[in-house]
Amino acid sequence: MSLAEMMTAARPTKAGFKLDVPDSWKQGRTVYGGMSAALCLHGALSHAGERPLRSAQISFVGPSEGEVEVTAEKLREGRTACSVRSRLTSQAGIGLETVFTFCGERESALSFDPAPMPERATAPTEASELLTFPNGAPGFTRNFDFIWAGGGVPFLNSGKAVVRMWARHKDSASRDHPLSLMCIGDVLPPALTPMLNKPTPLSSMTWMMDVLTDAPETRDGWWLLECRADHVRGGLSSQDMTIWNTDGACVAKGRQMVTVFA
Repeated sequence: MSLAEMMTAARPTKAGFKLDVPDSWKQGRTVYGGMSAALCLHGALSHAGERPLRSAQISFVGPSEGEVEVTAEKLREGRTACSVRSRLTSQAGIGLETVFTFCGERESALSFDPAPMPERATAPTEASELLTFPNGAPGFTRNFDFIWAGGGVPFLNSGKAVVRMWARHKDSASRDHPLSLMCIGDVLPPALTPMLNKPTPLSSMTWMMDVLTDAPETRDGWWLLECRADHVRGGLSSQDMTIWNTDGACVAKGRQMVTVFA
């Protein structure tokens, strides 16, 4: 079931909606983080009006099992911005706590562009070779296409705490979906994985994403994602995250804290 199909199947409730998430979107015993965040965003959008998403603060509190329920409430709405809190729960308890800020661009005398796309990460073409994940990879990865774009190789002890790939939804109807970017934004293996020599239990603790344009666009659904660890110690890793479109424009920046049991 694709992202677009899942959202069509969501059952409205008084404060949000309920949904049975199939195993194809699971990461171990829980729902894949990007999908969980996208579900919370879906709940928040009903309170945002016409304002576009500008920033997301996500706390991965616990696993999500079976039927999930998303509830959302508006925290405050001012002249320029609206803040909405959204929560995902299941039979396992609270899975996610999120706060989304919606705010459109306005005229300003200030302008400073983020870093351009790495020169070696050329945009995908029909001849580009899709990356095949080995057996044992999380099931949710089968919902996406991937193309390697540099950095270290996860679980091969390459020593480079950087992972970079092009990624898109396999389902064409999901590529332009309002939740598409949020869902795909957490799809890469954590940046510390190239430092490991075998698959190891790990989990995201927090994730923040800032969207740098009112309406992120790309060609054929492809986004270039990079995560780069800047601190790994004591079973924790802090990483910087960037998303570019096929024209090389940076559309989102993020931060994430990851825990690893190694």
